[in-house]
Amino acid sequence: MQKSAEAGGTPLRIITAAAIFDGHDAAIGIFRRIFQSMGCEVIHLGHDRGADEVARAAIQEDAHCVAITSYQGGAVEMFTHTKQILDEAGFGHVSLVGGGGGTILPHEIQHLLDSNIAKIYSPEDGRELGLTGMVSDAIDRASKNDLLDPVRFESLKQPINASNHPSVSKLLTLAENADEKMFNEILERVRSTDGSKCPVVGLTGTGGAGKSSLTDELMLRIQRDNPGTKIALLATDPTRKRTGGALLGDRIRMNSLSDENLFMRSFASRDSGREIADCIGRSIEACKAVGFDLVIVETSGIGQGNDAITEVADLSLYVTTREYGAPSQLEKLEMLDSADIVVLNKFDRPGAEDALAEIRKQFKRNREMWDADNSELPVVPTIASQFADAGVDQLWQKLSNMLNEKYAQSFSAAEPRLGADGLPHRSSPIPPERQGYLAEVSSTVRNYHSRTEEVASKMRLVQQLEAAAEQMESKKNKAAAEGLKEEAKTVRSEIPESAWESLEYFKTKAEEYRSGSTSYTVRNKDIPVKTTKTTLSGLDMPRVALPEYSDWGDTLQWIRKENMPGSFPYTGGVFPFKRQDELPVRMFAGEGSAERTNKRYHFLSKDQDFNRLSVAFDSPSLYGNDPQERLDIFGKVCESGVSISTVDEMEKLFEGFDLCAANTSVSKTINGNYWWHLAAFFNVAIRQQVKKFEEENGRKPDDKEHAEIKARTLSTVRGTVQADQLKESMGQNTLVFNLDTALRMMGDVAEFYVDNEVRNHYFVSISGYHIAEAGANPISQAALTLSNGLTYVELFNSRGLDANKFLRNFSWFFSNGMDPEYAVIGRVCRRIWAIAMRDMYGVDERGQKLKYHIQSSGRSLHAQEYTWNDYRTTLQALYALADNANSLHTNSRDEAFGTPTEDTVRDAVAIQLILSKEYGWLQNENPLQGSHVADWLTDSVEEEILKIFEEMHRRGGVLGALEVNYQRNRIQDESMIYEHRKHSGELPIIGVNTFEEGVDNSLSVEEFDIEVTRSDKEERMMVIDRNKAFKETHAKEAEEGLARLKQVAREGGNLFEVMMDIVEHCTVGQVTQALFETGGKFRRNM
Repeated sequence: MQKSAEAGGTPLRIITAAAIFDGHDAAIGIFRRIFQSMGCEVIHLGHDRGADEVARAAIQEDAHCVAITSYQGGAVEMFTHTKQILDEAGFGHVSLVGGGGGTILPHEIQHLLDSNIAKIYSPEDGRELGLTGMVSDAIDRASKNDLLDPVRFESLKQPINASNHPSVSKLLTLAENADEKMFNEILERVRSTDGSKCPVVGLTGTGGAGKSSLTDELMLRIQRDNPGTKIALLATDPTRKRTGGALLGDRIRMNSLSDENLFMRSFASRDSGREIADCIGRSIEACKAVGFDLVIVETSGIGQGNDAITEVADLSLYVTTREYGAPSQLEKLEMLDSADIVVLNKFDRPGAEDALAEIRKQFKRNREMWDADNSELPVVPTIASQFADAGVDQLWQKLSNMLNEKYAQSFSAAEPRLGADGLPHRSSPIPPERQGYLAEVSSTVRNYHSRTEEVASKMRLVQQLEAAAEQMESKKNKAAAEGLKEEAKTVRSEIPESAWESLEYFKTKAEEYRSGSTSYTVRNKDIPVKTTKTTLSGLDMPRVALPEYSDWGDTLQWIRKENMPGSFPYTGGVFPFKRQDELPVRMFAGEGSAERTNKRYHFLSKDQDFNRLSVAFDSPSLYGNDPQERLDIFGKVCESGVSISTVDEMEKLFEGFDLCAANTSVSKTINGNYWWHLAAFFNVAIRQQVKKFEEENGRKPDDKEHAEIKARTLSTVRGTVQADQLKESMGQNTLVFNLDTALRMMGDVAEFYVDNEVRNHYFVSISGYHIAEAGANPISQAALTLSNGLTYVELFNSRGLDANKFLRNFSWFFSNGMDPEYAVIGRVCRRIWAIAMRDMYGVDERGQKLKYHIQSSGRSLHAQEYTWNDYRTTLQALYALADNANSLHTNSRDEAFGTPTEDTVRDAVAIQLILSKEYGWLQNENPLQGSHVADWLTDSVEEEILKIFEEMHRRGGVLGALEVNYQRNRIQDESMIYEHRKHSGELPIIGVNTFEEGVDNSLSVEEFDIEVTRSDKEERMMVIDRNKAFKETHAKEAEEGLARLKQVAREGGNLFEVMMDIVEHCTVGQVTQALFETGGKFRRNM
């Protein structure tokens, strides 16, 4: 085994995390891998971790170093608060390091360094040191901490109890690393009990069986039924022989650890060569000595013959899934002989019921319990990923009974609510018979193209035969002519009539387009348009240029693969012509308070004929939290977005804008608890219309009139809410609820829209942008985004909703960058979607149209030579506009390090206006059609997307692939490639890793004079105080509303309907907490 990174003879232990309310975990994911590869034992916490969680992990794990990334503002407060907690616990020695690209400013970096709080690696450090160089520097800093320094243990002179986590942590460090004499001496000094009343429960099982999730759910049940029980969890993960490093990956799964009665310590197997570390025995002894009520030991994944857990546990649980192979494999499992309870987890998977029967049979054979009733066997099916799973309840009941009977314990356990069959409720969001939908889409698209080739070939043959017949007739060869005509007639009969109709329709429209004018219909309204634009040189340039093939087959192929914009399969665009009265410009803003952002909206929309507003929310809002004074949260309030936590704040945000006006639409970039924000938005729109009524009529509306105003408002208001929960679980990471709960509530919104005729507002913007920002390449972005959209179709279909009614409320959101594939990302997605919707799902024309928004790449913005970001953004905007994106946001050049200023936003909008109004090439609206390279890219990208669909299909579709981390792993791998090539210079980025000669790119404190928008303390306190006042004013109504919400969540009903009622009195934080209690929290993974 390679020697691991060490300090004082012990391997370095590193905590890695992304800061609170920050889903940008791509960078920290890369760094934790490098730490591991350099021999460190890494406890990875994932994204959205508060200072309290990070510090608690560092204390309980007795870490040398904490590495945090912070890309969402508030870095100074995050690091400062973490340092404060560590200092108070006597762990001020822990080294803090971090980074945030250009979002942490030079003076902030200097302040944290000068205050001895943290070392922050700047973009310049990254360029000079590289990824491994920065990690090496962090390791050097951490190596100064000797965890076995005798001075550390001088405080361990008297008895301690299980609540003293810092002292317990030091004791476990001794258990793991000290010699027998030193450990025993100190153990006897701190012993507060003989430990005889503390049983040990062991969990073991195959890798990927869900042991960690099950352990977490068990600890939640124990605290629910036995509040105050002191539990110690000791988990082992394997050490890699090649590097000596280890990924200690169980802690990231534990939602229960916020409870102060729970303590967790992760161990690497090191030299044990087994599924438990050699120190587990001494660690159990230590936990018993300080008074824990229960010790849980979790092993790493095991093979068929492993049973080491039985050496240390009083009761052992063996966890498996359906994937154990043939029934004969059960005979080889050692743990079926020795486990006290066998757990079949992931019971919702296909084939699980058969597996349960097979395991029960084998268990009876092994124990010779031939006549035992199945219900009496200690074989328990569970679905640990499902909130409030009755199977886990049953497991805890059986386990508690054993503990009480065998070890004189007095644990309580709630009665499990099992189904009539005695098994936990299984409810797959997508019915089993529909789980092959992705493979079906791939097959449908390929069959469509095969059919195109087949029919085009026959059509070409008919043309050739008929031309040959004419030629023979002209040569007086009647016999040959007749034979050719007969053959042409036969082939013609094999061609569907619709193909000939397509040819004739295209010919007619092409003549219209060339005539200078045509018309098209939108919602039964005929819209006349001019089809040409006259250049300064006097040319009549076609707005849509169409091919003039003489070959019928070529023409049909073009119609079937491309077609005119506005015609199936919408490759060239979903509308025949671009609107002249409304440019695809989005006015994106979100800074500080509602008043400040409202002012920015009025600035952006000045002298514009339309108001296409787009809202960026601050981090607490994104994660469904209220603004608070706690330091790490306080640093995020009003940063990188607007703080909206009450309906009154939402009203202030849109002051002066009529949300029902035909020229106004609002896009809300929010996912976490978007249901609250959507309901608040609708209620503000209704408030505006009620106020109008009162002004016009001099009185309040009665109940009937109010209902009419509400219905009219809901059917009129325009805009989008992002709301893409599947994307959040794989990319942006603002999913806050259990995924099943989140998908159920998405279905509630879809149902509400259908029932209330909400026709002009999109209830989901299926988003690839954040998948790309997390690291995915353009093909993966498109494939994962499309697959998510297809999954929503299946989910809503399974609820009995009419696809023709809910698909009108779908919109899409993509990123683009500099890669060539971005030139065709829209057209490829439009074509796949249209073919699948028409030929597979049978939906109407509106549902076949994929309408999407594009945002220029955030990842391509760099703090170095930041003014050059505008050049990149211009080229990306050109990609989007040439591909007929339906709306576009161009990033400001300074977004690499802060909220954009008014000047940089104005420049970013100007990029779009200049391209749309001045750039001659874009006066033609289908410039990509007919390009050989565009055709090649379109076909190539499409085929790669279909292959990814098939890869996900083999893993059980999107939801099955999520369970095995397929999407996240793919994104992380592609992110790693990008970062490696960027740092090596293999991927040239001008001004960042090349073309730097003679240029000092460093953003030093002295030279950094760029205006950066930051919220001040007074503004933050203002929104916090208003939130408190709102809660006080609405306390009684909020209590009643939250109780109603919880009741509907438990008993069934439409949660969004309730949300529409209670949002007038409840803050977003109150609603989020209520839904945590009834729907569960999202559980992070790697």
